[in-house]
Amino acid sequence: CFIYSGATLNQTIVCSDIYAMELMEASFSMPQQYIEKKAAWTEIIGSDSHHPHSVGRNFTWVKMGYPSLDGLRLALLDGNLSVKRSDTFEGNPNLHGHLSIESLTVENARYIGRSRVFECRFNPWLNTIIGGRGTGKSTLLEFIRVVLRREKEIPESLEKDFEKYRTVYENRSDDGLLTENSKFCITYRKDENVFKVQWSYDGNETAILEEEEDENFVPVFGDVQQRFPVRMYSQKQIFEMARRPQALLKIIDDAPEVKYREWLEKWKEEESRFLALRAKYREIQSGLSEESRLLGELDDIKKKLAVFEKAKYSKILRTYQNRLRQTRAVEAWGNSWNNIGSLIRELAEQLVPENLDEELFDTANETDEQLLGHTETVSKSLKQIVAKLNSLAAEADKIVSEWDKAKDESLWQAAVDSSIDAYKILREQLQKEKVGDPREYGKLVQDRQSLEERLKNMTARRKTLVELEKQAEESLEELTSLRRELTQRRSRFLKKILSSNPYVSMSVLPYGSTDTVEDDFRAVLQLGEGRYEKDVGSVSGGGILGDLYAGYPKNNERDDNLIKRKIVEFEERLRKQKKRIKEIAKGNFSDKDVKDKRFASFHIDKLPPEIFDRLDCWYPEDSLDIRYSTKPGGEFRPVQQGSPGQKTAALLAFLLSYGDEPLILDQPEDDLDNQLIYDLIVTQIRSIKQERQVIVVTHNANIVVNGDSELVMALDVGKGETQKYSEGSLQESLVREAICDIMEGGAEAFDQRYRRIKAGGKYV
Repeated sequence: CFIYSGATLNQTIVCSDIYAMELMEASFSMPQQYIEKKAAWTEIIGSDSHHPHSVGRNFTWVKMGYPSLDGLRLALLDGNLSVKRSDTFEGNPNLHGHLSIESLTVENARYIGRSRVFECRFNPWLNTIIGGRGTGKSTLLEFIRVVLRREKEIPESLEKDFEKYRTVYENRSDDGLLTENSKFCITYRKDENVFKVQWSYDGNETAILEEEEDENFVPVFGDVQQRFPVRMYSQKQIFEMARRPQALLKIIDDAPEVKYREWLEKWKEEESRFLALRAKYREIQSGLSEESRLLGELDDIKKKLAVFEKAKYSKILRTYQNRLRQTRAVEAWGNSWNNIGSLIRELAEQLVPENLDEELFDTANETDEQLLGHTETVSKSLKQIVAKLNSLAAEADKIVSEWDKAKDESLWQAAVDSSIDAYKILREQLQKEKVGDPREYGKLVQDRQSLEERLKNMTARRKTLVELEKQAEESLEELTSLRRELTQRRSRFLKKILSSNPYVSMSVLPYGSTDTVEDDFRAVLQLGEGRYEKDVGSVSGGGILGDLYAGYPKNNERDDNLIKRKIVEFEERLRKQKKRIKEIAKGNFSDKDVKDKRFASFHIDKLPPEIFDRLDCWYPEDSLDIRYSTKPGGEFRPVQQGSPGQKTAALLAFLLSYGDEPLILDQPEDDLDNQLIYDLIVTQIRSIKQERQVIVVTHNANIVVNGDSELVMALDVGKGETQKYSEGSLQESLVREAICDIMEGGAEAFDQRYRRIKAGGKYV
């Protein structure tokens, strides 16, 4: 054992050939000379397994592309990025996200995969794609977008730029990057399952294939976008989202924590219920419009009947009509149960179990045999129940037969027959006497019964209307609660993922999408753009929208209680504005309510009632208050006040803060200074790459080297096609040379730049 001190220790500390040291105790205090010399040896711990029981007690995990002395040297130089002591690191450094893109193959694109299939293989951690301008880096990422069916995620303002990635070129001056034979394929891993996702310009490729145990791939069903999640952002996309924060809401809603699909399903179900209740209400209400006419008809019929009933033969007529009513009632009662035998037999048939496929079981196996015995017992029990039900059905048939016989032989039936005979005799007598046709009496009685039944039904309908109105109000309240719940889900998600983020702060502004509310409102009321501007108004003032947003929380208000109170007041104003529009449709308005009379008479009162139901279901979309800070602990300012780089940084801080699906970034460093690139992109990528795969196209060496990229792919152009210049981990010399040549201008330029900066000492 040697103990160094003084000059000997100093000589050891400044030795440039020492990269690491074994530190027996992580809590050991370093000598003062070590601290003063600012030495930064990588700390390792040995296994010290002198006995079998201590094997695996201590170890040092070293990250290398493959085991080699050069790889070990580079890992020791990297320090904590590539070396982890077992006593200071929790978890498994070999873990990675459960979703990853394993490869992309391109066939017969315009500049990629023409002479032979071009393949990019990825690892599940950090992958960086580098190369000079025009080498096809961004094109490869956009082809991934095409295969995974993510075209709709492109902002409308960038759709023209994206068009070339899905267009066949016709001549040399065309922008199209495809040929008619272009084919792309992605290998996508989900936990232990491997899939191939395919796309071809001619549309003949099967979209999804799944790998089976024999390593063959077979077609499977599903929606590519839903089954294979990925997040893809170019620098232009991020900047557009910073300009229009509304686009971020969809990204937030896609987060599993928000459970937007679950919420949307509930919303659509309740909305359909509300619309159905309102439609049913109108249907019943329209039938009540005839009530006055029916009452008049009934009064006339009663007066005609009185003529007959005052005569000497009124008793026979009344008896006859009474027996007719009784007969209808008895028949209706009998019809309500006389098919009970058939119903019981249908139930019995439903209880007969399907035959179990016994070929799937081995009768020689004790466990299988036991289960088959249980199924036999259940089958026998069910058959006994079926037999009992069939017996009950026979009893029911007997009851029906006995009832028919008892009814036909009853005194009541004799009285009915007698009243019918008496009526026939009376009718012949009246015809001889020319007093009137008793058939008219019968018809009048039937008409009276029909009208009385219809009026009775209308009374029941009025009760139904009251109940429907109540249910519709409850449904509308549920819709309001669901709409509030969506805002709350979004808010909880943002608080969870950004509570400790030093660069960005986001909060949800309920119903605050002032940029889209006018278009949405016009769409609901079927108003074209620019029509009736005085009545529609705008958020900034005037008209319906101006009245609605008067008093909405200002951007600089930070008092949560005040904001909550103003949101409640906004909801009440929204309810009143909806009611105001419905009153205009009914003609109940004054000059104060309507600026342009044509708005009421030529449009609102011409709308079908279903439009106003949908108006009741309409709520303005939420918006986001996005704030950024230029440094940890700094003041958060509205993102609208930031530079393009600051806006991009704020959005990147959010996009890198959550999710487990593969994350693909195209030149995220544009508009950012190097310090922000390191503080924001590099540090966050290093912290997330064990939870999710990251693929980055970049021109910045900081991201590649300090981000500790597990796989670097350098691209070049040869013979008019994109080719790989080099590929591998940072420990490989060809990869390091490519990084130096492409990103630093070569070793000489890099050394000269470093010497010039270093020569000035701390003052440069």
